Amino acid sequence: MANTIYPVQTGLERRALVVALTALGCIGLMASAAAQTPTTEVKVSLNAPFDGSNAAFFLAQEKGYFAAEGITVNMDPSGGSGEAVTRIGSGAYDFGFADVNVLLEFNAKNPGSAGKAVYMLYYRSPLSIASFAKANINKPADLAGKKMGGSLSDGAYKLFPVYAGMTGVKPDSVKWEYGDLRLREAMLLKGDVEAILGFDSTMYFSLVRQGIKPADIKFLYYSDAGMDLYGNSIIASKKMLETKPAIVKGFVAAAAKGWRDAVANPAAAIAALKKQAPLADEKLEMEKLQWLIKNQITTPESTADGMGGVRAARLDKSVAVLSRAFDLPGKPTSADVFTNAFLPPLASRKLP
Repeated sequence: MANTIYPVQTGLERRALVVALTALGCIGLMASAAAQTPTTEVKVSLNAPFDGSNAAFFLAQEKGYFAAEGITVNMDPSGGSGEAVTRIGSGAYDFGFADVNVLLEFNAKNPGSAGKAVYMLYYRSPLSIASFAKANINKPADLAGKKMGGSLSDGAYKLFPVYAGMTGVKPDSVKWEYGDLRLREAMLLKGDVEAILGFDSTMYFSLVRQGIKPADIKFLYYSDAGMDLYGNSIIASKKMLETKPAIVKGFVAAAAKGWRDAVANPAAAIAALKKQAPLADEKLEMEKLQWLIKNQITTPESTADGMGGVRAARLDKSVAVLSRAFDLPGKPTSADVFTNAFLPPLASRKLP
């Protein structure tokens, strides 16, 4: 049997081999450590069932923006802004997507549990009253004697007294039927009510999905009554703001990238949504997201200033109006409901 001949290694070669093996060992340890790096897990309450209005969060998750900030997100649907804000206030959820005006009322009445809006997204409020043309509701006065449907947890219902006060509608002249947010349009379709409250896009696309012609759907907007309100924003809980500000900053940065990408490419956001909600109607959810981008997100203010921030004078004015309407305690100011301390750089907030 032939002898195997091994090459003789010099001292220099041996040292080089040791160095190489040591380097490989360090790389392996680094990779292992990176794989084991702990991430912060957060719970997020969305504004509604999974749909086009919150698809941008799923896009941010899919693209790894949250992971890059060391954050693992668990997102849940909700029954509306009222529920999302209550979840934040209770501490059960760390972040939410909800109407800043509903947050204002909650904070004033529950100062010990007050979270804050940290990134504004809806620069024109979509709050409105929807009806069919046959109901002949063309102006606020036409609501007198009508039966209306609302969800107790929805921001539109919570703010209806303000709308009524600004338009001269007597609250006791309206008859109410209450139901779950997801059954609101069904009440209108069945004829149980003559009008419903909510976000224009949500109601519009739910009705169109049921075969209603767009021309048969009419809206009265809260904004047309002088309620120059901001709308939905990203909200952080009091606990997160006080104990984990770095996580708040990272979450906002990641979500901001997702929303900017969604504005630039709505189809990508809807594709990410579809993976989370396989039964979603892609066409209708795409139209819903495009509606929001056009009507709520893209305004002269957001175009000039970028997304995320607010104009203090405008927010102060709406806070004053709502405080009087709700008879809120403590004379709240805009600082009680919004902070710009966690906004990412303007370059990442500019509309594409």
